[in-house]
Amino acid sequence: MSDCPRCGAPLATPLACGACGALLEVEGAPSPFGVFGLEPTYDVDAGALRRKLLELARLVHPDYFATAGETTRGRAERASALLHQAFEILSDELARADWLITALGGPREGELRDMPQAFLLEVLEWNEALVEARTEGATDAARARLQALASDLTSARREALQRLRSRLSPLPALGSDALREARRELNALRYLQRTLEQIEALRLEQAASR
Repeated sequence: MSDCPRCGAPLATPLACGACGALLEVEGAPSPFGVFGLEPTYDVDAGALRRKLLELARLVHPDYFATAGETTRGRAERASALLHQAFEILSDELARADWLITALGGPREGELRDMPQAFLLEVLEWNEALVEARTEGATDAARARLQALASDLTSARREALQRLRSRLSPLPALGSDALREARRELNALRYLQRTLEQIEALRLEQAASR
């Protein structure tokens, strides 16, 4: 991180100076880690990240610059947007993994849609169970099936998340084959997340129809 061009103090973020309060011109799109003054890593302390968000938000919030000139107000609005965009990425385990895989030269989501081979047979079973629960309607059997399926998927998600973490901790080298495996694990996690959301929606439908 460089020094503030106004006062020379070390910068904790490219958005603003914590010493003199100057808003800085940000060129391009800084990395989410750079915005928070962090080195890229998969493991992020959620509590520390939240505290850093509040600290930096006080430096760049547009309300603090409401009476400033147009240029300064524009900088504050852009800085605030960049800060919250970075937080959304870093605070979400899947979004953070997606950013890291892409930044390290791994395949993007649209370039590799595979999931781990061992995962595919379970996917077929889970999809079948979900279809059966939908077909049965708001019966006790359907609710029990959904409960069991949600439990299985939650456990599978926890295990897949641990596998993803092991792929990205420490971070693989640029362009490493490990990034392809990490993308496959991330694809599996996104499937699990979508399916759990479908189960919850189906539960709500069943509850409303009783």
